Amino acid sequence: MRRPPRADWPAASRAAGAPGGCRSPVQPGAVQLVMQHGRNLLGEGLGVLLGEIGVRFMLIQQIGDTFVTEDTTNVMFPREVTVPGYTHPLVAVGTGYREKFFVKVYAAAFYVDYSLRLDTEQWKAKTGIESFDSSSVFDSIFKAPVVKSLSIILVRAVDGKTFVNALNDVIARQIKNPNAEEESSLSTLQNTFLGRNLKQGTSIYLTWLEPKRMLISISEDEDPRQVDAEIKSATVNYALYDGFFGKSTVCPSLRSSTAQLLDALLLAK
Repeated sequence: MRRPPRADWPAASRAAGAPGGCRSPVQPGAVQLVMQHGRNLLGEGLGVLLGEIGVRFMLIQQIGDTFVTEDTTNVMFPREVTVPGYTHPLVAVGTGYREKFFVKVYAAAFYVDYSLRLDTEQWKAKTGIESFDSSSVFDSIFKAPVVKSLSIILVRAVDGKTFVNALNDVIARQIKNPNAEEESSLSTLQNTFLGRNLKQGTSIYLTWLEPKRMLISISEDEDPRQVDAEIKSATVNYALYDGFFGKSTVCPSLRSSTAQLLDALLLAK
């Protein structure tokens, strides 16, 4: 299915920069949670739950009932997606953007398995989390038997080598001397992006089926329909995940918006 049109793609008004870092920290509010009559874009269960405890803060901006918007870049993401390599729908729990030298490079949305329905008790049972601490929560989500996916949509063109080198820089924070398995996975990651011209609007999914299996899907014009590569190293997969959701995140706005929703969810009674 073709993605919806995006309003006012931001122009890169300053010197172009590689997607290798992010201005720190970005103020929360890149996304909003809209509560209306006990419903919200994340489903009836969480809408009622948050309504009952009086939560009215904003996390994800609603576009009808179908899309959420990362409001700094005006990029729209589906509220629910089915990603290549996994048959069940995932639901958006946060959005953000990445910036280099004040130039916005891409918008991102984080999705989790919709089968959980974002129910407090199911989340606690699946992840083993009883209280909210952002670092331990994101680590627990990575290790839990919960499929999650990061959707990236470029808001400016970048060549594949520059993009993957930025990912490698993130991974290298944790993996200084890769072993044979890690080398093989890093080579797969490199080869998946080398030679590609990633134009504005290109969509990329990084989908963690389990700690040792991450799928990569890329498409220039539509939501990706096929798996382009699979990374089979738990340490490489975690290093990449931690780059987005760890303490030294390259995308603070994404981590912040996701953390706010999970905080409300996990503290709900």
